Amino acid sequence: QSQPLKTEPSMLGTSASSHNSLGLNGVTGSIWDFVTGSFSPSPSPVLSSSTTPSLSSNTGGYELTRVRRELDDAKRKLKQWEESWQQVKQACDAWQKEAQEAKERANIADVDKRHALQKKEEVENKLKKLKSQLAALIFLQVIFQLQSKKCIVCQEDDRSIILNPCRHYVLCDHCAAAQEECPCC
Repeated sequence: QSQPLKTEPSMLGTSASSHNSLGLNGVTGSIWDFVTGSFSPSPSPVLSSSTTPSLSSNTGGYELTRVRRELDDAKRKLKQWEESWQQVKQACDAWQKEAQEAKERANIADVDKRHALQKKEEVENKLKKLKSQLAALIFLQVIFQLQSKKCIVCQEDDRSIILNPCRHYVLCDHCAAAQEECPCC
């Protein structure tokens, strides 16, 4: 059983390597020295009155204070990083929400655009029909104007008589003499 113990300190550190550090309860040496039996008690540095051990314990206190300060600094930085992470996460969530809303508005705008284009096409088709109807009406009006100068009875002579009491202007002199009533009325 002593064989494994002698090999373990070589893996974890020998008593010589840990001799300069403080061991259990401020005693120099390592726990392996105690286990292997090579531990020899020496006066406790805490109880010693020489300046070196007190400097050592004083240095240990400073070291402990420094380590605690570093730990506090690390905790503070960690808290700041966590707060920063939360802010970034909130900003990212807000951006994602804005992006989703923008996407929805874009989809609605796209649907509105398609409806508007469809209505535009319908209006353009109606406009084409109205233009063709207008052209036909203009043609008929021109024909009517040309024919409206002619007497509606004989269609040869120009109109020249206004009939009373209806005031229609539809007969020539020759046909007006032969008519007793207005042909339109």
